Amino acid sequence: MSGARRSFAGVDCAVAQAIEQMGDPWILLILRCQFQGMKRFDDFQGHLQISTSVLTDRLRRLVQAGMLRKEQDKHDKRGTVYLLTEKGMDFYPVMIALHQWSERWEAREGGPRLELLDKQNGEPVRSVHVLSQDFRVLTAHDVLALVDDQSGAMMHDMQERLKRRRGDVA
Repeated sequence: MSGARRSFAGVDCAVAQAIEQMGDPWILLILRCQFQGMKRFDDFQGHLQISTSVLTDRLRRLVQAGMLRKEQDKHDKRGTVYLLTEKGMDFYPVMIALHQWSERWEAREGGPRLELLDKQNGEPVRSVHVLSQDFRVLTAHDVLALVDDQSGAMMHDMQERLKRRRGDVA
């Protein structure tokens, strides 16, 4: 099996589009650093032990995707910083969900790797959940995913296959 990843750029599916933009491990680790306050190229490189060319490429991709913006460092006019955009900040719950999932299923014996606390009161952050309109916690079994007429062939195919399996369609 080849190690090359297929492009999902033309696939009309929200998850495929998210993978296209965010499906690289370095991108996730760079964003993790961003959410913890890291902004400078040399800090990313030193912390992640990532090559200059790979880091340059991933930062460029994050800027092109609208997740980060590149600005001149206000404290060092010779340097630049990378700052989260609104789109980048909207990824925060996804990052926290990944963190919490991993701590639950890939926990280490010594306890949590990182404790997430509310800055305002010092209380632990609650687990990320999918909630109903009346705040009930929902699982995948509680949610119906409907495909609209504008959805791509892949999504329609999935819905049709599921209907056939359930006997909804002859």
